[in-house]
Amino acid sequence: MSQGKGPERDDPVAAIFHAGCRSNLAGIAAAEAVAARTADAAALRRVVAPAAPPWPGTRTGSGACAKTGPDWAAARTQLGERYGDLVESLTDLARALTETESVRDTLQSILALALRSIPGCHAASITVLDAKEQPSTIAATDEKTYELDRRQYLLHDGPCMDAARRQQVHRWNLHDAEQRWPEFTSLAEELGLRSYLAAGLGMAGRRLGALNLSSHDIDGFSQLDEDVISLFTVPAAAAIVVVGRYLEARDLAGQLEQALQSRAVIDRAIGIIVVESRCDVDQAFVMLSRASNNRNIKLRDLATEIVTQVGGRPPPHSASPGAP
Repeated sequence: MSQGKGPERDDPVAAIFHAGCRSNLAGIAAAEAVAARTADAAALRRVVAPAAPPWPGTRTGSGACAKTGPDWAAARTQLGERYGDLVESLTDLARALTETESVRDTLQSILALALRSIPGCHAASITVLDAKEQPSTIAATDEKTYELDRRQYLLHDGPCMDAARRQQVHRWNLHDAEQRWPEFTSLAEELGLRSYLAAGLGMAGRRLGALNLSSHDIDGFSQLDEDVISLFTVPAAAAIVVVGRYLEARDLAGQLEQALQSRAVIDRAIGIIVVESRCDVDQAFVMLSRASNNRNIKLRDLATEIVTQVGGRPPPHSASPGAP
């Protein structure tokens, strides 16, 4: 046997797949992980064609293994088309991640590409967990999927909840799902969904949620589909982190703005007390604080009341009384 012939040279389909992944997703760690798992051409063959029984036209035993016949050729053509579609989807995903679109649009793009890349997938959604690990759906392919997720959250269990909690990738056919979640499966069948593939989303040890795929078929997903869905988990998790950081930044900005407005109205109220009581600033603040405690109202609200009484109208941008 000649030296230097790796699995990719033995199998041109695998070579095309790996070359496409490396050229189009060099910056995406998930693609590298899947490429590593599928680098062995023999592993690819096991996914598509189990060792027993052999492919039609395949000679077994000692000697070279010649893969011939129309069934083998058709299978290789189908696999090649599948990989071609996958490379195209990953190229589109890389483009979506670099374009200036909103995070929610990015998540919708990820779902659309997942539908295109996994033939048995007919619906998809992304579940996110909040700080208390309460679930909600941030993106979905259709209203039925939103409804299915909502019902699953009410049951507190199901494929996406299991994946989010365990941070694993699992698939369930109809029989397995019925055994594990009979109530959920009954609800899902009402919507025409009979098998499920879900992958946990996490980053830096934090559970973020799950990427959920559903199929109309009773056994709609394969081992290869489990590998493919892993390509989408890293960008989906990163997008969820961006959403969380944006919400945190927005809340912080709102708190800072409210604090500045409160400080301004309190300073004005102290100034009024200084003039009317002929005292210094420190004494005026003590008087304002004492009055706030005696009346059991917030310092800001009392300051707003004083400024309004003297000026005849509330200060600009004043927060409503009782707001946190």
